[in-house]
Amino acid sequence: MTTDQPDAARLHAQMRQRDGVATVQQARDAGYSSKAITAKVRRGEWERPAHGVLRATDHPVTSRSRIRVAMLSIGPEATLVGRSAAYWWQMTDVAPAEVEIAVPQGSQPRPRPGVTVTRRAVPARDRVTVDGLVVTKKAATVLTAVAALGLLAGAKLMDRVLQKGIVALDTLQETHDRGRRRYGAVLCATLLALAAGGARSEAERLAHSLLRDADIVGWLADHRVVLPRHGPAVLDLAFLDRRIVVEIDGWAYHRDLRAFLHDAERQNALVLAGWIVIRTNWHELKEHSERFVRTVRDALVERAHS
Repeated sequence: MTTDQPDAARLHAQMRQRDGVATVQQARDAGYSSKAITAKVRRGEWERPAHGVLRATDHPVTSRSRIRVAMLSIGPEATLVGRSAAYWWQMTDVAPAEVEIAVPQGSQPRPRPGVTVTRRAVPARDRVTVDGLVVTKKAATVLTAVAALGLLAGAKLMDRVLQKGIVALDTLQETHDRGRRRYGAVLCATLLALAAGGARSEAERLAHSLLRDADIVGWLADHRVVLPRHGPAVLDLAFLDRRIVVEIDGWAYHRDLRAFLHDAERQNALVLAGWIVIRTNWHELKEHSERFVRTVRDALVERAHS
């Protein structure tokens, strides 16, 4: 593109860096008159995807450009929240179908297709500018996204961001404590308790309940053994006569490198001692319980035949 405007090159560079999107005001600030803007739209160089917003047609339409268009169309009072903010922070790889935006009470933005607007004040301490857009800070983003995702998907998100060190557990807890009346606060409290160490104990209770409901008997919980070349070990759930052990994990957040190496060493010792090792975790037990039960049953049948 070639223009006579003194700041056109800067505007074009900014649009390339920001998903091919700019506001009409930014174009005017760069020296484009309303007539010049209209001419570029007519030539197909720009398009108007929303009120007050321009998009360069040589830039692909992406989830990021869709979010940016929605935010710029509402203006500086908008805050990107929930799953959309989680995507903007790169906590997730998939953007939600609806762009989730919060505006202050009393704001009356016009309805926009593909945009969900919530009227609630986001405290200044929970807002930050990221790549040109105002979004909730990481901890507030996780909590709001969790509330929208629900128990299972929300647990996966919280587990992932904690494991990757994107946000600290104490920061999540502190942010939650400041907003206990927010939507989804009860769910967030449940997941924070799991993250603090309750996931493994709940996973054990779930495993026990699932086996009892499936009429699978003959197992012992927390059985102590001495493994050759390893030493004492406590087996989470063991079928002694079939030499089958079920190792139960909580969330990935609690499995650091040291724990991983120790568990691998112990599992190798169990296999060398003739045990079948089945691994499960909180997520599988909550989301795919039938798969867990089927795996245990198949292992029992296999050992009975052998």
